[in-house]
Amino acid sequence: MEAEFAREVLSRLPLAEAVLSLWRWVADPLFLLSVFTRHRGLGYEKEISFGVLVQLIADALLEHQGSGRKSFERGREQGLLTASVQAVYQKLSRVPLGLSEAWLAESAARLRPVYPPAAQVLLPPALAGLEVIIVDGKAIKRVAKRLKPLRGRRGGVLGGKALVALELRSGVVVAMATHADGETNEAKLVPALLPQVREQVVGRRLWVADRQFCDLTQPAALATDDDHFLVRYHPKTPFCPAPTRAAQRGVDVHGRGWEQDWGWLGCERAKARRYVRRLTLHRPGEETIILLTDLLDDVQVPANELFDRSLARWSIERVFQQITEVFHLQTLIGTTPQGTVFQLAFCLLLYNLVPVVRAYGATTQARPVPTISTALLFDDVHRQLVAFTELVPPGQVEPLFPVLPTEAALRAQLTRLLATVWTTRWLKAPAKKRKVPASRTPIRGNQTSVFRLVTAYHKQRVKS
Repeated sequence: MEAEFAREVLSRLPLAEAVLSLWRWVADPLFLLSVFTRHRGLGYEKEISFGVLVQLIADALLEHQGSGRKSFERGREQGLLTASVQAVYQKLSRVPLGLSEAWLAESAARLRPVYPPAAQVLLPPALAGLEVIIVDGKAIKRVAKRLKPLRGRRGGVLGGKALVALELRSGVVVAMATHADGETNEAKLVPALLPQVREQVVGRRLWVADRQFCDLTQPAALATDDDHFLVRYHPKTPFCPAPTRAAQRGVDVHGRGWEQDWGWLGCERAKARRYVRRLTLHRPGEETIILLTDLLDDVQVPANELFDRSLARWSIERVFQQITEVFHLQTLIGTTPQGTVFQLAFCLLLYNLVPVVRAYGATTQARPVPTISTALLFDDVHRQLVAFTELVPPGQVEPLFPVLPTEAALRAQLTRLLATVWTTRWLKAPAKKRKVPASRTPIRGNQTSVFRLVTAYHKQRVKS
């Protein structure tokens, strides 16, 4: 009787069933055990396994608005957690950075084949054969000052730092490279990120990045294995126009003027200087965009296509905004760099789940994916998840979600579940003219990272 009741409840909550089916796919216990075994470093499992930690953090972010304590105490009531609440915080504080990176990358690799092909972003013929990968850095902010070295500190405190890669075609975050110091330059993380992405996204790639990657080192790393780059120009590295090739001018679809020329990135004495193509887009009332690329053929790859791909870089900024506001990254459960990086990986994985649900909903309704709001959709997902967990005891959940054998079976299940749940409440409001953002109020006091404060604290203790 109880099993029949649980199945009946689940049948009335299709959004919850879709998300939990995806969650079962990327958080299968055997898969989590495999990831932990290969990337645990000095970590170990005793009373709190990696799978239990993952489930507790998932409950905190999906059901308890980012409250770790509420999730951990509920876990103790339900028998999921047999250790103390404090033990979970200690376990979270020691999660190796490499484990967080590997879990996100390998989970994304399991998720990408499930994304519906009909919902993928279509690239123009000029970029046929190239997979556009957008990279940007994310510093984890608003760390609570609970650790002793942080108490009484004025100003903001940063957790870890991550360099994140987003596949434009599917909108899935595929990998990240991390560092414990939130103030580190994300350009230093490029060598650790590229192999992760190249292992997942096969073929030729076009790396799109902001101006901090404009030097003589990063383009050389990006443009290997027949890859190409498109980065914003930074004047710290000089550009020397080639006198043998005349500049060209044109107008984009919005009537804005642009010009392009060719030349050398780097001075004549620099051994690593590169021959590149420079594109300049003049935007009245806004900042002029200057791009550099090693796609030199302006006939095969027109300037307007590259400007469009550069503007698509804002999609990763929207990812950062949504994981902060929708998936509660602004409410940090841990205070160590390792704990904050693990929560970032978790939020990025949750972000990957909801856009997959959104894509299936858009496909079944023959609507463009960007017209559906991730935040509005997640509101209904959250409501159904809470209803499900309140009505179905934890011991009856696992039998409802058997491991599916193939990606095709999961795709068929998601199509069936999301074919009848459409509502116009998920539609975004009509786009308005973008306003120039107001200047932010500066943080009072010096901003620094947990890593630097804890390191200085321990050095001082050794001296004394």
